[in-house]
Amino acid sequence: MMSHKSSGSLALVLTGLLSAPLASAQQPARQPDELKKDIETLKESVKAIQKDVQEIKALLQSRQPTPPPQNVVLELGKNPFKGERTARLTLVEFSDYQ
Repeated sequence: MMSHKSSGSLALVLTGLLSAPLASAQQPARQPDELKKDIETLKESVKAIQKDVQEIKALLQSRQPTPPPQNVVLELGKNPFKGERTARLTLVEFSDYQ
């Protein structure tokens, strides 16, 4: 079963495909068999895209949720700092000078 969004996209692609030969007088008219083949190719492409989207959804849903943030108490001791030692919030920067 195709969703409304997918069927709308398919209809848009098919409309563009079918109206393209009409818009250009220089191109020869396409035969109904060629158009049917093109439509089938487009349908297969849409099915492949839908399958890929479903796989991506499954991968995203199977991911472990990130744990909630935790309060951490660090003892800074006599390390260099700016500001008041009794501040309610302390930002600590970890860096590696290599």
